[in-house]
Amino acid sequence: MATNLKVTVFGAYGHTGKFIVHELLKRGLTPILSGRDPAKLKELNCAHPGLEVRVATVESPASLRAAMADSGAIINCAGPFLDTAVPVIEAAICSGIHYLDVAAEQAAVVKIFERFGHDATLHKLVIAPAMAFTAVLAIY
Repeated sequence: MATNLKVTVFGAYGHTGKFIVHELLKRGLTPILSGRDPAKLKELNCAHPGLEVRVATVESPASLRAAMADSGAIINCAGPFLDTAVPVIEAAICSGIHYLDVAAEQAAVVKIFERFGHDATLHKLVIAPAMAFTAVLAIY
């Protein structure tokens, strides 16, 4: 069984998105840079020439599906997740790909489990909110 090594990173130019793009490249995967701001995507692409750039917004399901085309998964790094998770997950399900995010928003995570738990099983997809989050405690 062939494995798709392309992963769409929605919100790729944000703080966490940049870390994820770097880590995917380090692990031999191919990130597809995605988000709503073409200028920020272009700037990030200058740092990673050769990667695909796909503008998408949560207001446009078609743009989200286009951003995920030929991907094996999408990692959502664009918060607030109460606003972005549902449209991105719906597009992922329609595209037949796995969904992960880095949410640290409890309400968003609960909403995802309640709304999409059955869909994940039905479609044999991974829908994994809050799959990673990094926090640093500073002690002065």
